[in-house]
Amino acid sequence: MTRVRALPTRSRHAWWIRLAGGAVTAALIAGACTGGDDDAVTSTTAADTTSTTTIPRDHDGRLVLGIYLPVTGSGSELGQPMIAAVEEAVDLINDAGGVLGSDVRTIQADEGAGTGLGELLEQGVDAIIGPASSLTALSQLAPAVDANTGVVVCSPSATSLLLDDYPDNTFLFRTAPSDSLQMAAIARQVQRTGARSVAVGYLDDPYGRGLHEAFLAEIEDRRLAVPISVGFSGDQTDLSGSAAALLEAEPGVIVVLGDSDDGGRLIAALDAADQASPQVIVNDAIREARQTIQSLSSEFRGRLTGVAPLAESADEAAPDGFFAAHAVDCVNLIALSVLVADTDAPRTFRTNMAGVSADGRACDTFQRCALLLQQGLNIDYSGFSGSAELSNATGDPIEARFESFSFEANGTETGSFQFDVP
Repeated sequence: MTRVRALPTRSRHAWWIRLAGGAVTAALIAGACTGGDDDAVTSTTAADTTSTTTIPRDHDGRLVLGIYLPVTGSGSELGQPMIAAVEEAVDLINDAGGVLGSDVRTIQADEGAGTGLGELLEQGVDAIIGPASSLTALSQLAPAVDANTGVVVCSPSATSLLLDDYPDNTFLFRTAPSDSLQMAAIARQVQRTGARSVAVGYLDDPYGRGLHEAFLAEIEDRRLAVPISVGFSGDQTDLSGSAAALLEAEPGVIVVLGDSDDGGRLIAALDAADQASPQVIVNDAIREARQTIQSLSSEFRGRLTGVAPLAESADEAAPDGFFAAHAVDCVNLIALSVLVADTDAPRTFRTNMAGVSADGRACDTFQRCALLLQQGLNIDYSGFSGSAELSNATGDPIEARFESFSFEANGTETGSFQFDVP
């Protein structure tokens, strides 16, 4: 079962649209998720060529976590709360007796500086929390997930579709959902309208084409007709033709998949068309087109709906900050996996990451889960972000929380509706 719920309603930073490349767009992040600079990454085999003295990580009895999240630069507003959440989670683990009889140690490096990943590997970390950005992951992770010398890497916020098939040698995990899961949520929202046909406008670049293909697969599973798909790009100064083509197909719903700039231009073109449009559903990144949304006619804006994943926990006890809960989940899943494996050797304990997240006795903190393990019980860890169940095949969440929402005249979101995707 794939559960889907919600995302907060605040402003985001363009930095995150450019770097996270994925699904989120959570406030203060500018869309943790659209493709912008991810467009330059055309292959999932992209890698940092910096050499390191990395050697295979053997068991030494002490779990060492590297924290590779942005401390400086525009991403620091996202990174700093996640770093604080990681350190707090580690303190709680150590207060509970640590892992394998020793305190967990952390070493920080600044993702914002762009040079710290190799330093973490050289210092002998067993696992890395981060990076925050999909673009960083795609361009730098190869040494960290090397088949022979890799360490466990858990990103709390990189959601790009390009990471779905990244050659990670089963060392890479994510606690935030892939954009492919967001497409399932949008398809579910289309189905909820009762429409039998959907036209798709998508940004014609690697990011947008990936979303388009994933969305079409979800729509096909739901047996809905797609009379037309129209690609658009920033090279087109006028998107009225693209809007006209979508409207002429007379679909029950129009879905627009893109970034805030060009996706925003397409919804403005749909509004400006002589023909009244049906309901329009947009992905999370387009919610950043706040000025464009403000300029839309009230009639069109009333038919506009956004869908986005949850970046903040609804639990009052959860740490503050977007994806901070997901960062805590990374820490706890790694620590529990080490306990089950009885070793901090990454090549061994990585095989338990999915197992501790499903098919056992439910628990929601490291301490509670550790007590169950001491009793010889299997565990099902669920954290502040909700179900943390990971796929054995991909290392990605198989459940996630989303929301659909409409827009007020000032461009902010309103009337959020949370829902599950089966």
